[in-house]
Amino acid sequence: MANLNIKDVPERLHKHLKRSAREHGRSLNSYVIQVLQLSEDERARRARMREGWDEYQKFMKSLPPMRNSASWIRKDRESGHGPA
Repeated sequence: MANLNIKDVPERLHKHLKRSAREHGRSLNSYVIQVLQLSEDERARRARMREGWDEYQKFMKSLPPMRNSASWIRKDRESGHGPA
C-alpha cells in the first residue's frame, strides 16, 4: 500500500476529522481513507452519469422527429381502449 503525507491541513479541519473519526470508532488515518474513498466513488459516479447523459442526448438526436401523439391516444380511447 502507498503512503500519503498531507501538509498544511487547516487546524479546524483537522479537529473536525479527528472528532468524526472518534465518533465513528476509527483511527484518524482509517477515517481519512474512508472519506477519500467515498469522495472518489462519488466523483466516478458523477462522471459515469455525465457520460450516460451525453450518450442519451446523442441517442435522442438520432431519432426521427415525432409528431404529437395526442390525437392517436384520443382515437384509441374513443374506441374503448382507455384507462379502466
